[in-house]
Amino acid sequence: MISAQLPALQVVVPLIAAALCLVLSRPLAAWTLTFLASAAAMVVSFLLLGAVMDSGTIDYAFGGWAAPFGIAYRIDLVNAYVLMIVSTISTVVSVFARASVASEIEKHNQGFFYTAWLLCLTGLLGIAITGDAFNLFVFLEISSLSSYVLIAMGSDRRALTAAYQYLIMGTIGATFILIGVGLLYALTGTLNMQDLAERLPDVSGTRTARTGFAFLTVGLGLEIALLPLHLWLPNAYAYAPSRIPAWHKSATLPLASASRRLPDSPPRYCIFLTMP
Repeated sequence: MISAQLPALQVVVPLIAAALCLVLSRPLAAWTLTFLASAAAMVVSFLLLGAVMDSGTIDYAFGGWAAPFGIAYRIDLVNAYVLMIVSTISTVVSVFARASVASEIEKHNQGFFYTAWLLCLTGLLGIAITGDAFNLFVFLEISSLSSYVLIAMGSDRRALTAAYQYLIMGTIGATFILIGVGLLYALTGTLNMQDLAERLPDVSGTRTARTGFAFLTVGLGLEIALLPLHLWLPNAYAYAPSRIPAWHKSATLPLASASRRLPDSPPRYCIFLTMP
């Protein structure tokens, strides 16, 4: 049944649409595909939300490989709401993006713009839905790389400098996140978030665990422009195409959703606020 594949479709639909959008040369066709893919993702997110409210948390194992050996998606009530919000924002903003993109971006570049838009949507939805820490890093990179492109396509030449600053800071943040995930994997032998939540409390007081969480804190802080790690943000939003700030700001929601799936044990770890 197609309903059983909804978690996979949540990410696959905008990903395939991004590939198709790349080969479309007509701006109207690219925009139409972007809107339809966003709307389809929104519909899927509403269906997932209804399924979670009716039946509880959904676990989806790719290829039939159950966690922690395979990559798993896990959708609880909070994740489902985040998926709904992100996909709805993409759909609504894309409606108003057509006119502004047509006036701000050269015609031959508009297909690339909408491709990057859909890749960013794919990454954000993947961040919210995945239950694997390394898969989270992969989706974060997809959304970040596409965001660099979206910001660089602003009509002001200073958009290139802003995108470059974002690229440097984002790369540093991604490196910190990867180091943090690697340290936690070395400590526990697993990348599955639910498995991490079960194994880390026993070693939470070790120096390796604290170092790993420190790297994750700084890395995620850079990615979401958390004060005082927000220096790339003002120029990026000032010189990006006009619809990008409204769309891109939804990136904080999936990251917040992902952080709450990391271990929560005394002393309480809060990825965005403090260290024990």
